[in-house]
Amino acid sequence: MNATPSLARRLCALALLATSGGLLGPACADNESSLFIRMRMAETGDCTVSCGPSEPFWTEDAVDSAYAGSHSAMLLVGNQIVERGDPDVLRTETSRVQLYEAEVRVADIEGNDVTPGYVVPITGAVDPSTSGDPGYNCTEVLLIDGATMDTLRVQAAQLRRDIQVWATVVLRGRTLGGQEVETKEWTYPVRVCFACSRCVDTSPPDCCSSSANEECEDAKELEGACPGARGPQDCRDLGQPCADHIASFGL
Repeated sequence: MNATPSLARRLCALALLATSGGLLGPACADNESSLFIRMRMAETGDCTVSCGPSEPFWTEDAVDSAYAGSHSAMLLVGNQIVERGDPDVLRTETSRVQLYEAEVRVADIEGNDVTPGYVVPITGAVDPSTSGDPGYNCTEVLLIDGATMDTLRVQAAQLRRDIQVWATVVLRGRTLGGQEVETKEWTYPVRVCFACSRCVDTSPPDCCSSSANEECEDAKELEGACPGARGPQDCRDLGQPCADHIASFGL
């Protein structure tokens, strides 16, 4: 018979008292506090991310669904399981967590699911806690998948305004000792619009779809926005003039 959560906690407490070293076995660890999502890391000017609790972070993303088929973000993950390795006795480290999947649900501001939730694979290893401080690493998570973006694109186009949604994420991993751990739900806001970003055509416009023309050789490249932030769009990245791209959605 499976133990109830309260009974399981009492058994763990008894196990703690019974162990001569005073260390709780890995099977009694609280799965939802051992691993946690701390924040969404910020993209720098060259669209790279630095991972660490003291690095810049964002509190909201803004996405233009006319130019994004899905949306991912780099999340900082913490591991509070203490180190178990001991080189003096040749005991290997078993508290490092290997991340393997994320479960994501996207809901509107009233809490209604936009589309069914989905599970996606993720990668990354998070080191154990040392000296009381959690170990950290980043993993990229698909916050809005293609089907959800399709739905939000239609809504944003029909309403002609931003659609505010909340992406709720649970990450799962496995310690090198074989213990399954997962985070508590972590919720992050994303605003989705349709064709609200400035799109720039080349001069002549033919250069949008082909650079064979000599006049296109000296056309300056437009610096676009990083994922998660809205900014100018270059028609050459679309392979067609801006108006043609927007019209292709039929919205």
